[in-house]
Amino acid sequence: MQHVFAGFLAPYLLAIACFPQLSHRGKVSYARSGLLLGGWLLIVLSPWLIPAEESLARFLAAMGATLIAAKVIDACLDQRRKAPPTWKEFLTFLTNPFALVRRCLPLERPVPAHTNLLRLVLGSMGCAMGIALLNGLFRVDWQRWPFLLEHTSKVTALMVAIVSGLSAATALWRWSGGAAREYMDHPFAARTPADFWRRYNRNMQQFFWEDIFKPLRGHRTPVRTTLLVFGVSALLHELIFYAAIGRVQGYQTVFFALHGVASAMTLRVRARNVWAAIPWISATLAFNLTSSVLFFASIHQVTPFYARGLPEWLQGW
Repeated sequence: MQHVFAGFLAPYLLAIACFPQLSHRGKVSYARSGLLLGGWLLIVLSPWLIPAEESLARFLAAMGATLIAAKVIDACLDQRRKAPPTWKEFLTFLTNPFALVRRCLPLERPVPAHTNLLRLVLGSMGCAMGIALLNGLFRVDWQRWPFLLEHTSKVTALMVAIVSGLSAATALWRWSGGAAREYMDHPFAARTPADFWRRYNRNMQQFFWEDIFKPLRGHRTPVRTTLLVFGVSALLHELIFYAAIGRVQGYQTVFFALHGVASAMTLRVRARNVWAAIPWISATLAFNLTSSVLFFASIHQVTPFYARGLPEWLQGW
C-alpha cells in the first residue's frame, strides 16, 4: 500500500521540486533545461514505484503522472514566454484537476450557481445510472451474444458514467470556489471525428492546441500538425499502458492513427443543418464505438473487461 501511495504522490513532489527552474525569469540555460528534462522524466517514470502486479493502480498512476507532466511542460512554456508562475499560482495550478493550461484558466466563462447545481444533480444521477447499468452488464452471460454487442453496451454505459461523473465533479469544484474548464462538451453529439476530439477531454485538447498546435504554427499545416498531435497522443497512451501491462501492444498506435486520419479528413466539415447532422452523428458514433475496440483491448489487459476475452483477431498483438 505504501508503494501505491508513493506512486500517486511522487509526480506532485517531483513537479514541486521543478518549481525553482520553472520560476526563473532569466535566460534559460542548458543546465536548467537539463534539470527540467530530468524532473519531467522522473515524473513520467514515477508509476514504476508501484509493484508490477498492481496493474490497475499503475494504470491510474500513469494517467495522473501524464497530466502532471503536461502541467510542467505548460509551466515551462510560460517561463519561455517570460510569464513564469509564482509559487502560489503554480501550486494552485498543480492541484487543480480541471486545468492543464494555466494561462487559459482565467478566460473560462463563469457559470451561474443554479447552473452548477443543476449540473451537479444531473451529473450525479447520470453517473449513478451509468455505474448501475455497467454493473448489470458485467453480470450478463455474454457467451451466446456477439462480441461487438458486449463491447458496445459496456463502453456506452462506461462513457455515460464518465461523462456524467466529470460534469458533476467539475460543478462541485466550481461550487467550492475553484476555477475549472468543463471536461466534456456532449461528446455523444459529435458530428465528425474532428468534432468529437474537440468535445472529448477538453483539458487535454486545450493543452495540445495551446502548447503543441499553436507553437508549431499548425494553422499553416493543419492536416500535418493534426496527425502529429495524434501521434503524440498515441505515444503517451502506449506509455501509460506499458506502465500497467509491461509491454507495448500497438493497440493505441493503431487506434490514434485511425482517429488522426479521420479527424484530419473532417477538420473542415460543418454539418450545421439538423437533418444533415443526423447521419453525420450516427456515422461518427458508429466509428467511435467500433474503433474503440482497439482502445479497450488494452483496458482488458489491465483489468478484465470482456467476459470471453479478446476475439482471436485481436489476440497476440
